[in-house]
Amino acid sequence: MKLTRRLISLLAVCLLTPSVFMHYPAQAIAPDSITVQGRGWGHGRGLQQWGALGYAIDHFWSYEQILQHYYSNTTSSYVSDREVKVHITRNNEMDLLVTSANPFTVQGLQFYGGQIARLSANGPSSFNIRQSSGCADPGYPVYDGHPGQFDASGRTYIEAHPINGNQSVDDLTQLLQLVTCDRSNPNLEVSRRHYRGSLGLIEQNGQYTFNRVNREQYLRGVVPQETPSSWGTMGGGLGMHALRAQAVAARTYLEAISQRRKAKGYMTDTCDTIGCQVYLGASAKGKPLDYGNDFWTTTAAVNETSGLIRVAYDGSVPLAEFGSSSGGWTTPQSELSAFPAVIDEGDDVEPNPHHLWEKTIRRTDVETMYPELGQLKEIKVTLRNGLGDWGGRTRQLLLRGTNTNTTVDISNWAEDPFRKGLGLKSDWYQFPQFPEYSEPGFWLAKSNGGVLAVGTAKHYGDAKQANRSGPIVDLAAPYGAEGYWLVSQTGEVFSYGSAVHHGDLRGQSLDHPVVAMTAHPTGNGYWLATADGGVFAFGNAVFHGSMASVTLNQPVVGMETTRTGNGYWLVASDGGIFSFGDAGFYGSTGDIVLNKPITSMTAARDGRGYWFVASDGGVFAFGSVGFFGSRGGNKNRLSTAGMAVTNTNDGYWLVWDDGTSFPFGDAPDFRSSVAKRTVVAIEVVP
Repeated sequence: MKLTRRLISLLAVCLLTPSVFMHYPAQAIAPDSITVQGRGWGHGRGLQQWGALGYAIDHFWSYEQILQHYYSNTTSSYVSDREVKVHITRNNEMDLLVTSANPFTVQGLQFYGGQIARLSANGPSSFNIRQSSGCADPGYPVYDGHPGQFDASGRTYIEAHPINGNQSVDDLTQLLQLVTCDRSNPNLEVSRRHYRGSLGLIEQNGQYTFNRVNREQYLRGVVPQETPSSWGTMGGGLGMHALRAQAVAARTYLEAISQRRKAKGYMTDTCDTIGCQVYLGASAKGKPLDYGNDFWTTTAAVNETSGLIRVAYDGSVPLAEFGSSSGGWTTPQSELSAFPAVIDEGDDVEPNPHHLWEKTIRRTDVETMYPELGQLKEIKVTLRNGLGDWGGRTRQLLLRGTNTNTTVDISNWAEDPFRKGLGLKSDWYQFPQFPEYSEPGFWLAKSNGGVLAVGTAKHYGDAKQANRSGPIVDLAAPYGAEGYWLVSQTGEVFSYGSAVHHGDLRGQSLDHPVVAMTAHPTGNGYWLATADGGVFAFGNAVFHGSMASVTLNQPVVGMETTRTGNGYWLVASDGGIFSFGDAGFYGSTGDIVLNKPITSMTAARDGRGYWFVASDGGVFAFGSVGFFGSRGGNKNRLSTAGMAVTNTNDGYWLVWDDGTSFPFGDAPDFRSSVAKRTVVAIEVVP
């Protein structure tokens, strides 16, 4: 053991050395037509409709099994039927024109069958009721200045009711019809749709139409719009399980969005667009949408699952999102998704046209969207979520042009400019004309147990839902293995992929927290280090010594092993280095005052040197390793979480605690920023 702390003074200036970025060779202009190969249609969150069909007719799953698969962190529960108010957006800012084949009433005033009641607002508490012949007719007064009635929030509204209040009746003549006028030409009628329940008008900085209807009857108008009714007869009737699963998902989604809208002061429980759930009432072009020869299956699915929803284990109702086609993997649980990612084998059902797709885009379309590029040279996918073929869904693109390069971050489906601008079905795609990065990638570990896979790295799992007693502090990966470990502050080790669990410090009382982990090169063991310099060996990792019995000037913050596995280094926050076994001492910063403390270290692949990185991004190189640049001396808003060296030893990445990475030397530019300031470690794919 070498306790001497020596300073290599020449390297102290590394903190002020400018950053060195990769230089790429000149490339030809991209072809006029660019092929995009993709998987799935939609955001991939929650239940996937084509996957549900595949599981039903190909895998013989019940709807309960389908729901448990996609909503795996939930359980079944029941709710009583109730009235809901649906915002009919197609009638926004327009008078409400209501009719029916049979007599109906407006605030107790009767209209005959075939008559049209025209309802309008004079303000928040005054309404006009008129008899009209249609869109072009303002009508003659029946009751102008009607005060309306109050809802639960104190707002006033006016409402039309059918004489027959039985919402389950399968007879369009007994339902109200909404007459919709053309927005650009109010004198022109564009449609008439039947609605179960009542139709009302409320004024709140504009006229808004709503449909008051029982939830189970509302679902009759939702399920056939979200899932083809014909699926119910597929597989000899097995397809009904897909429709039942959709009915439960739609009911759960309604309950969840209703709670959220109520908390925000909305006047309605939901709306009729894709932003809520598609709802077209009970008819279109005079034909029923929720019963008869074409739609009996979806209505049966609603009735057979009446009141059934999914709830989280704490009793809360999750936003049970659903989509068309996952492409083979659903989207991981995040701030955008309430449910864990799952393999979606059902998505590969034979009728699914979206499981694999192809689209041709024009180079000029990309150049128009990103004019700063000049002429487009290349599109590189630089970050994926690590789930599925090609590395999973795209999270970052690098567009290279004749003038400049542009990085496109894709962390939010709804705000993805590249997908939306080019009309791509999903964010899971590749460009066969442009090779993917073949350079090594890396993993980022978050304090909450999340793992981000960058570049060629694959996601094998995370500890976000794991039962642990402290935050995650480090990640380690065995050389040549497809997996990794995570370790918590209390010494709990979590294994993923082919990484084998060899033991940990669960149940032990530690005087100092675990701060670092490093893997034995064989993958058959690992070491844990505590802040006081204590070392714990597991598997075939051998204990070579520690600093636990020595009073340190500053706490240990990092640990690295040698290529042989017969030694390791510990580094303290002042840059003091402690070498054990066959780990050589090549220098330290323990004898100088640093601008910022050291946060981590990484060792050369050949074991003949190492690098330190400070919290401000300053880099110190010792031994045979090269200095390729740093962030020291820059005005850095965040703190450095760690660094990792490329497999060539000719470059490294620095990563900030928000996930932003900076490449130096031959390290590829991944520049991702998707972690929201919780990254605690980086580990390169070995």
